[in-house]
Amino acid sequence: MKRAYLMEMTIFRDYIKQLMGVGFFVSIFVSAGMGSIVAAPAILTMMFFMMGCMSASAYDEQSNWGAFRLTMPVSRRDVVLGRYGVIVTLGFLGMAAGWVACLLILALGSVVELPFGLSDAIAFDEGMFLGAVFSTALCMALGSLIASIETPIYFKFGQNKTTQWLPMITVLLFVGPMLIINGTGILDNGSMSFGNLASLLGFIETPVGVATCFAIFLAFTVVVLGISAAVSLKLYEGREL
Repeated sequence: MKRAYLMEMTIFRDYIKQLMGVGFFVSIFVSAGMGSIVAAPAILTMMFFMMGCMSASAYDEQSNWGAFRLTMPVSRRDVVLGRYGVIVTLGFLGMAAGWVACLLILALGSVVELPFGLSDAIAFDEGMFLGAVFSTALCMALGSLIASIETPIYFKFGQNKTTQWLPMITVLLFVGPMLIINGTGILDNGSMSFGNLASLLGFIETPVGVATCFAIFLAFTVVVLGISAAVSLKLYEGREL
């Protein structure tokens, strides 16, 4: 696995540098444009998880790299686990880039007066910080879920065929849960009252609540990627290149 992971990271070295640079500036402009640091780290975390999945799979189709790689001293199991290692690495690099950029803006705003009143808008606030942590954890879970669903499909069908299914997969991921909730009538039959919902939201807004949610989302990320890796192993072992 280590050899396959290092091979993937070597191929992606220049791409990661470019992506980190773009992500850093995206975080700065998003934070400045919104007057808040809440969204930027979350956006980059989710984006990098998805880009890790799609970009790595795109390289497999270039110059038959996917077939040539198997002539090297790596097994299919190594290839799959190395790929998931790359996806996780990129996801957390995106998270790091987002937070570094946002903390840099906060530090800069406390030292000099930024234009358009940004220094006051993005001044450190506990509520805004907790919101940024929660949104980052939530988007980490969503990004890993999308990557865990799409990666086995890439391993089974390859880049060209999988891109035909991506629009439908994306729609199902975002629309499907809402259809299930409406179909089960959870919101209509009072299973989740507004009082319970308010209590839950109040708990999430506390430091303990944010830490608990982060731990839950992190555990969710580990579980879904682990299940996805097991499925990818079965699919990739039976695929003829």
